[in-house]
Amino acid sequence: MRLRDRVSSHLAAAIKRSPLERAPFDHLVVEHVFPADLYAELVAQLPDDSYYRELKHSDAMLPDGRSARLQFPLVAANVGRLPQSQRVFWDDVAEGLRAREVEAAYKSKFGPALHERTRKPVDRIRLRHYPTLFRDRGGYKISIHPDSPRKAITAQYYLPADESQLHLGTLFHEHNSDGSFREACAMRFAPNTGYAFAVTPRSYHSVKPMTGTDKPRNSLMVIVFYDRGPLIEGFKAARGQVRALYDRMVGRSGAEADEGRYE
Repeated sequence: MRLRDRVSSHLAAAIKRSPLERAPFDHLVVEHVFPADLYAELVAQLPDDSYYRELKHSDAMLPDGRSARLQFPLVAANVGRLPQSQRVFWDDVAEGLRAREVEAAYKSKFGPALHERTRKPVDRIRLRHYPTLFRDRGGYKISIHPDSPRKAITAQYYLPADESQLHLGTLFHEHNSDGSFREACAMRFAPNTGYAFAVTPRSYHSVKPMTGTDKPRNSLMVIVFYDRGPLIEGFKAARGQVRALYDRMVGRSGAEADEGRYE
């Protein structure tokens, strides 16, 4: 079986067998996201820091002006900067993550929430999947927020080498009537696990600040946006290609800002 097919079939099955949790909002806790041997390869094939770009977000900025969050979008123009063996590997992984059977699995779980947001039949909701590798370092945090309404589904699959980073998982919150928040549940930053949730005005989540002693926090995030039509989506694709071309020309990751929060 081709790598892309292994990714898509295993991930789709993992999503389907994950029970839908309703509190504090619709979400899945996904285990055994990838086959064990493929997970080991994912960790081994993570790009060097020099290929990532900094995400300029207020929660991630350090006192020296650098960002504690690095990102590597898995789009063709960007993956093309990698060495040959990594380029082929991540191209296949990205294609598997965007496969129709994976989207169908997400819709099978989050169909009611997507319908509530769009008032469209689920089979008429068009989506765009944007997988991105993230590497978070000491000083990184994300304040409590529900995610941008442009997003339909947020999924994050954790890529630690071992279980020494369990405390770095994402926190889900319930919004109280007095405006305060209550921590409802915490994800475990465990190998080959992750979560997915339908983005709604109630999907509040956060990440506690990482310390200087924490090892880098590697993950694979898949942001599923509502498709806004060929004009806007074409512009977004062209912008990504221009950024990747710039990164290739200067021989480093660059530091352009990206819109929105990714977690």
